[in-house]
Amino acid sequence: MNSKKRKKIVAALFAFFLAAVVVGCGANKHAQDLRPAKELYDSAMSDYFEDKFDDSERTFKTLMENYPLSAYAVDAQLIIGDVCFAADKYDEAASYYTNFVAMHPAHPRASYALFQKGMSYFKDILTIDRDLVSTRKSLFAFEDLIVGYGNSSYIDKSKEFRDFLRKRLAEREMYVARFYYKSKNYKAALQRFREVLKNYNDSGFSDETLYYVGESYARLGEDALAKDAFSSLVNNFPESPFAVKAKAKADAS
Repeated sequence: MNSKKRKKIVAALFAFFLAAVVVGCGANKHAQDLRPAKELYDSAMSDYFEDKFDDSERTFKTLMENYPLSAYAVDAQLIIGDVCFAADKYDEAASYYTNFVAMHPAHPRASYALFQKGMSYFKDILTIDRDLVSTRKSLFAFEDLIVGYGNSSYIDKSKEFRDFLRKRLAEREMYVARFYYKSKNYKAALQRFREVLKNYNDSGFSDETLYYVGESYARLGEDALAKDAFSSLVNNFPESPFAVKAKAKADAS
């Protein structure tokens, strides 16, 4: 056999072998997609515990698509949120938790899903001078849990996060209100201070807020309303450091 013919045969055999490998890999992949629900579930959980989050998420999705009525699919709808949470994909995690609660509100782990939804948004919280959409979404999730699942083991922790988030939102309003006040935009400042009194009167800022409500009214020429604010501060928060100044202003008006 001459050299040219030998090379042609080797090339043909290599091409045949390569094609067989490609077909084989494709067949294995297809077979994996058709594995039983339990096998897919176990595989996804194994990847999750080994921190192979992308593989775990992919397999859970396959399970939910191929066996939507399986009990394993219901569990997957929740655990896939945990997978994304562990992978720091908090927006996706929140979406999965939201869907789980919407589809299974009476499920024994529905309150857990709501708690994790709140935690997913909580992880996205930035500084008080940044957009607080995640703060509000986190607060709403914890409040939904408190109202809808009063016997949940997550109630106490949810209340702690709720109080923290409410104070954070109040801090945001105070931050903006003080900015407007210092900029001598008293109408805008007054609106923000009144929002704090209306929506966050348990946040620890009521005495300061009343003082600056009075100051804002005074600078807008609304002396009677200013006096009412100062008097309310003195009567309700007599020990406040703002009360001394407020009393002097109320007496002088």
